[in-house]
Amino acid sequence: MNLKGNTGEVLLTVRGLETHFYGEESVTRALGGVSFEVRSGETLGVVGESGCGKSVTALSILRLLPKLNAKTIGGEILFHGRDLLKLPEREMRKIRGNRIAMIFQEPMTSLNPVHTVGRQIAEAVQIHRKASRLVAREKAKEMLRLVRIADPERRADNYPHELSGGMRQRAMIAMALACSPELLIADEPTTALDVTIQAQILRLIIDLKKQMGTAVMFITHDLGVVAETCQRVIVMYAGQIVEQATVIDLFARPTHPYTQGLMRSVPHRRHGPRRHLSEIPGIVPSLHDPIVGCSFAPRCPFAIDICREKTPTMRDVGSGHAAACWRSEEVTRA
Repeated sequence: MNLKGNTGEVLLTVRGLETHFYGEESVTRALGGVSFEVRSGETLGVVGESGCGKSVTALSILRLLPKLNAKTIGGEILFHGRDLLKLPEREMRKIRGNRIAMIFQEPMTSLNPVHTVGRQIAEAVQIHRKASRLVAREKAKEMLRLVRIADPERRADNYPHELSGGMRQRAMIAMALACSPELLIADEPTTALDVTIQAQILRLIIDLKKQMGTAVMFITHDLGVVAETCQRVIVMYAGQIVEQATVIDLFARPTHPYTQGLMRSVPHRRHGPRRHLSEIPGIVPSLHDPIVGCSFAPRCPFAIDICREKTPTMRDVGSGHAAACWRSEEVTRA
């Protein structure tokens, strides 16, 4: 779907992506037909509650899911027209960390504790750019300087445990951007950081995106982050996309009841009498069993019989804004 305001070429197209996790006696349908696009140079926000499929989508794109119990059983992931799901692993390794890179949620578990951060950044440059060890080390120090780590020559020789949380996250960003990827997937990169450091990391990612021209897929549960950093946004629930729009349009007229619920749950600082913080009643449905009808129907104040009986399709509600809701017109007016 081509939303208004998108002028860059399509970089990544995900169509009908289905990913399952297999247990001894059950199957978890983590993704159920996810479709979206990422355009060159843009920042796409991916929002939703924990367990809605945001991280699984990212890991499916890079084919980093555990092979023993996870499998993408359907769909396409087209990167410059090539289906990543059909590439041999050798070709996929040339793309991972090179043309598509990822910043993970927790850098302490993503960085190798027995190697210095400089060596880990340099390794990506050696593998993908065929650089010598000396050239790769200089590139590592340059990247540490670029992400505003003081004294990069010394910090390049530090091990992850010798850095603060904010510095480790900066080192992860340096590693992800070392090969100038076309697409950067940032999976809740500020989750474990305090508020001040969160703001610094977000500003850093935005500045580097502008400087390097990299497209960013920003996974978060924080709508405030989306409002500040993204041009477009997709809202996920129970392994599916329920709404997508430009950020301006989504905040101006949220059309899916789930999106409205998320926005009402955001604390607001305003003068005048205090108001109670809204919540979405109920819980995310189990994905072990097939879901009949709309997955949000049990929690939705607008649900009627058709919502519980038939799965809604994504429908355009104007200007490319789309929502998977049988009652989108009534919801928008509410």
